[in-house]
Amino acid sequence: MDVDESQAPVKAGRCANHPLVALVGDCDVCGRPLCLTCATPVRGRVVGPECLSQVLDTAPPTRPIAVPVSRTGDLVAAVGFTVVLALSVLPWSHGLVSGPLSAWTVHWSLVAVASAAIGLGASIWAWRHPALAAAQTGLEAVAATTVGAAAVLHAQFPPSLSQPTAAPTLAVAGAAVAFVGALLKARAVRRARSGRT
Repeated sequence: MDVDESQAPVKAGRCANHPLVALVGDCDVCGRPLCLTCATPVRGRVVGPECLSQVLDTAPPTRPIAVPVSRTGDLVAAVGFTVVLALSVLPWSHGLVSGPLSAWTVHWSLVAVASAAIGLGASIWAWRHPALAAAQTGLEAVAATTVGAAAVLHAQFPPSLSQPTAAPTLAVAGAAVAFVGALLKARAVRRARSGRT
């Protein structure tokens, strides 16, 4: 037969809330006797459930634990930008302006490879200094977009008396990889800000 603890008389050495359970300590706020179930340790004190809100109201606000931002996006962006820079060694046009490193001559190809260099620098900077994740993500995205647009413009409007090679098209693919890396980084930043891992 079960006994209703709320109807049982409070005995010495028993919990005030559970009269059939042995006392383990007294509440440091009100002095009521507490059992193991009712006793809550708070900063070296024992507090009962009735007084817990009084003690916790004075507790300093807790700071959320920072979730680290995944660096996968930076790595993917760096790979895309490296592909474009590697392509800058090849000729981007056949004709009047052609030959190794001709992508570094004044034309749309120069905008593409210079933006790739900036993007690669941003990816390396982001990898080594992750504190400014949102700004780094924006810089990677802008650089990838600029690389892609300039490579398309070079393919559409090559230098005078020249025909484009496959290098600008491959550079667009590298820019797309870099942009995907920026998107991955943006997603990681958003997840870290919402506190998810």
